[in-house]
Amino acid sequence: MKASVISAILVFGILAGCFSSCKDSPRQYIGEYTYQSDGTITIGMLVEDIDVPVTDKMGQMQIMKGDEKGKVTILKSSITGEIKRLSGEVSDGELKIDEYTYEKEIELDTIINGKAKITYTAKGNLRDNTIVLDDNYSGFFTEKESGAVGTIRSNNAITIAKLND
Repeated sequence: MKASVISAILVFGILAGCFSSCKDSPRQYIGEYTYQSDGTITIGMLVEDIDVPVTDKMGQMQIMKGDEKGKVTILKSSITGEIKRLSGEVSDGELKIDEYTYEKEIELDTIINGKAKITYTAKGNLRDNTIVLDDNYSGFFTEKESGAVGTIRSNNAITIAKLND
């Protein structure tokens, strides 16, 4: 009887440990996805705010297990040829993408052109083989000709990534 009680406690302990660590496991996110992004980035200039569509519209996204527990590496390849290597983690079942900062030339029209320094982060969940990410963009825009500086913020930016068959 004593042995069966100890066995039951051990089995319960192992199962409890598995269930508590499974929600922090990146395993459910690992795979190849096709993604599509939508939303706008708002550039706040001194005179007015300018809305610019998200440029990284669609492409392929590969999520791989990272070096540490709960960590993931994300390769995002857009159809325009841009490739980004992102890192993130899975915690409480949620995918959180770490800050990624990059520079990009932005041509709004023939009058306003410049360079943006953009920081990207995201968080989201997996539902039925689809990841829904709330994208967050922030940073600064410097107008080429005048040197005027504006702020960058996201406005309802979202990425939907569907697991490839």
